Amino acid sequence: MPTAIENQNNNMTETIEMNEGMYLDAMNQLKDINEKRDIEYEKLKEENMDIKKELISCYGVVRMIDMMYSDTDEPVLEIGVLIESLREYLSQYTENKIICKKSHI
Repeated sequence: MPTAIENQNNNMTETIEMNEGMYLDAMNQLKDINEKRDIEYEKLKEENMDIKKELISCYGVVRMIDMMYSDTDEPVLEIGVLIESLREYLSQYTENKIICKKSHI
């Protein structure tokens, strides 16, 4: 028959084992959360880079328009075409990449 001290030692051992298990479970959950956060962070970095590339491209078109406009005294048909193309592209990009993404969040 176990003594009171042996029972107390058994209870302490069970408590320690339970605490270790709870600790490991908590750490595994934190690891999973951190991995998901890292994946989302990388995805956001890629999306940010894509937006920067699009802005740089649009800026290039605006610079072309500005140079064409400053080199002539009369309106140039190509300027209207560039402006219309840029407006349409920005409209589609905004609708597909920015507005649609925000509505899913």
